[in-house]
Amino acid sequence: MKFAYALFLIAAVSTPAQTIGSGPRSSVRAVGDGSVSVTPDQARINIAAVTQAATAQDAADQNASVAANIIARVTQALGSSGTVKTVNYSVNPNYTYPPGGSPVLNGYTVTNTIQATLSDLTITGKVIDAATQAGATRIDSLQFGLKDDSAARSQAIRAATLKAKAKADAMAASLGMKTGAVMVIQEAGAIVQPLTSNMAVSATSTPIQPGQLDVQANVTIEVELVQ
Repeated sequence: MKFAYALFLIAAVSTPAQTIGSGPRSSVRAVGDGSVSVTPDQARINIAAVTQAATAQDAADQNASVAANIIARVTQALGSSGTVKTVNYSVNPNYTYPPGGSPVLNGYTVTNTIQATLSDLTITGKVIDAATQAGATRIDSLQFGLKDDSAARSQAIRAATLKAKAKADAMAASLGMKTGAVMVIQEAGAIVQPLTSNMAVSATSTPIQPGQLDVQANVTIEVELVQ
């Protein structure tokens, strides 16, 4: 009996202590965005070899010859500053659709898409020219980026956080209050906007201007309001 009474006494003493200072706190939430412009140090070029023939095998054989020539010429143009790989390969039937009739098979198209990745941006035009001279049917895309974007992402996140905090301070000041401890901070994700170049083909070489990349971030914070 004495033991049960002692347990009851401990519970009665400790329970009020758990509720002290547990009331809701006023807070303000703010969103900030940050952007950093950086110079790209990498380029990716998607080069397509497209062939057509009456049979899938003939189209594939022709494509293999063209693609091998493109890879050899592009690899030579890159030297030690880049790599080449196949990123897509497809074989598709071609049909004609006569009015009121059934589709008629009239051959096959084979597409081999080769991607060249290079770190020396000064030879971008040279690589494109090598591909087209080797028989490339299309240059599907040219994008500039960063080998490592972690530093740029951190800068954009820092800028977004500072902007969010400044907004929270302004809102608190308008109420005659101040901001206190940070209760919540959330980053929506830093985004590196890929930079696509417009290519102007000339009689001598293809001029390429990389320009600047924009790295963007968005941060939401919630801070305590204090008097």
